[in-house]
Amino acid sequence: MKEFEKKILENFKLSQENYENNFKSYHWNYQINKKENLYRIENLKDFRKNDLSYGLDDQFYSSEQTTSFFDNLINDYGENYILNLLDEENVGNCIGSFIYKNKYYSANELFHIKFLSLIKGHTNLNSESIICEIGPGYGSFASKLIKSFNSKVVLIDLPESNFLNAFYLKKIFPNKKFFLSIDTLNNKIKKSDILENDIIILNPWDKISDINFNLFVNSRSMMEMNRETINFYFKFIQKNSTKDSFFLCINRYYKDTVGYPIELHNYPFDKNWNTIISQSSWNQDHIHFLFLKRTSENEGNIIDELKKIREISRLKVKDDPRLIRRITPNFLYKIYKKIKFFFLKR
Repeated sequence: MKEFEKKILENFKLSQENYENNFKSYHWNYQINKKENLYRIENLKDFRKNDLSYGLDDQFYSSEQTTSFFDNLINDYGENYILNLLDEENVGNCIGSFIYKNKYYSANELFHIKFLSLIKGHTNLNSESIICEIGPGYGSFASKLIKSFNSKVVLIDLPESNFLNAFYLKKIFPNKKFFLSIDTLNNKIKKSDILENDIIILNPWDKISDINFNLFVNSRSMMEMNRETINFYFKFIQKNSTKDSFFLCINRYYKDTVGYPIELHNYPFDKNWNTIISQSSWNQDHIHFLFLKRTSENEGNIIDELKKIREISRLKVKDDPRLIRRITPNFLYKIYKKIKFFFLKR
């Protein structure tokens, strides 16, 4: 593990040198700057305790809420199923972690188990499948996907997240073959690089070609990206999908921490997606759970589904805890946010 930790650090330093800052939104620039002095190898052992995972980790629910989530999952899916998806080690020393029969869990792991459980019966993923997760954070959801399907996974995120997910996933899967950005030749990934490895961890600017993925995942991170980055990823997803590929998109109806509104119903889906599941997310009704399947050209129902999501989003505004959001017409609120962002950036 020590040698791999050295590689993680070398990979991080090289990624910092080659950083393409257009992929870093105002939201993430702000979050990362608060933690810039923490990106050291000695801090990885406590990354879920020392704020390194802040913004990537839903561990901060009350004890009552977390244990209630756990009990609900046990009742719905059975104890053995849940335990098989949990870790035997509290990697990162999560302060919001609980232990049950020598397995550790926090709210974050429980959300990912629920997401997995909702889609599992609709897919035929297996060890021959290739999954791409965009914005995997520290790697929690990826670990559940690997445990469930034993598939290869390609993870694409900013270097600061990859610093964590490489460490976390190596601790969970010490015998898997890892491929990092530092292993690429001129930031280009060949098909063989993916086929000959198990866990591939890349920066957004690494070039992937000639690979079709069976499942794409974005869980609660596109809502914190610039529109240009969202467009970039959608082009990538829709180019590297085939008929019957899946896309799991879990994001807020509305978020504006990049400096302007990012709304789920405006994501640039083409017409080649059919809706399998579309509903408010489990125990997070400000987030929408959207699971799609690729279909023949222009035959999908996604455009109609986005219209429904837009109406749901409008209704959510009425319950927003911020008074200014509830009483201000939508177009005026967006103008207000743009003006506020303009002065914050100065």
